[in-house]
Amino acid sequence: MRLLVAVLGSELRQLLRDVNTLLFSVMFPLFLFPVVIWLYSQAGQLSEGWEEQLRPRVVVPEELAAELPDTVERVGAAELADAVVTLTGREVMVAWQGGDPVSELAQRRLVDALDDPWEVESHDLAPASEALTSVIARVLPGILVVLGVMASLYPAVEVVVADRERGTLETTLVTAAPRWVFMAGKLASVGVVTLLALLATLLGAMVTLFHLAVLTHAEIGLPPARLLAVLPLAGITSLTGAALALVAAAPARSFKQAQNTTTGVSLLVMTAAVLGMLPHAQLTAPLGFVPVCNAVLVMREVLLGQPVGGWAWVAVAQLGLIAGVATWGAARTMANGELR
Repeated sequence: MRLLVAVLGSELRQLLRDVNTLLFSVMFPLFLFPVVIWLYSQAGQLSEGWEEQLRPRVVVPEELAAELPDTVERVGAAELADAVVTLTGREVMVAWQGGDPVSELAQRRLVDALDDPWEVESHDLAPASEALTSVIARVLPGILVVLGVMASLYPAVEVVVADRERGTLETTLVTAAPRWVFMAGKLASVGVVTLLALLATLLGAMVTLFHLAVLTHAEIGLPPARLLAVLPLAGITSLTGAALALVAAAPARSFKQAQNTTTGVSLLVMTAAVLGMLPHAQLTAPLGFVPVCNAVLVMREVLLGQPVGGWAWVAVAQLGLIAGVATWGAARTMANGELR
């Protein structure tokens, strides 16, 4: 028992003397929960602010016009509307489109306004498969990015630290090849692993969706061509996360240090991806200019078969710039650390 206590004390002292252990095992979890709660509250406020600015277009009979709240706009029956209200005796029927955030907002506002003294019922006009497609299109891009980043972290750390631990990094850096080419090659190797992980994730998603369609006897409106169309952007986004992991791991002297320093990078990228998965997130400013978030939103629109305009180019240009700067920074950091 004394030996066990002695070993425990020795190992514990060694761990607590390690700055990385204190920082990432103690301090980081201490601040993680407050940060997550703050981000969640900010996302909720962003969603509420988006809803407050919207005035869904609704078709309402003349008898109910005076009951409408100021938060909706009444339009004619021949115009495009987000919800349609019909009146039969004392019964009010609200027809809306499931899977459309604006239509869902119109339905909630109409039900709240007309619930007293009328008898209000809601009817979702969207087929079950369409609502399911909308949910999948909102969630799948974020999952691809998150899993892609997670898959790239280990190889990104490995390609940086392995040469340093083997003692071959200095020899490699003094060759005639430009240092950025050396680092770009490392990033490309990480990209191959990441692409394999994304392909495996996408294959699993396709098998799951097919099985779900068989069980529910419903057609899921996501053709394989659309699923494959989002793969390049998902790969670029994950590769950008890997480049950020490279620059974060470049100063590290050991595998453990590199893993610790890349934790914050992965959380930053994943937070931006989750932001794009929010139900009311739209491919417009300001979210359209937030790196990673805009890529997730572009992929969502592609899965839904909607045009993305120039936002796809904005997302790719931002990610390419970030990956390029991070790769250059990683090469410079490693060269300065080894050759000074």
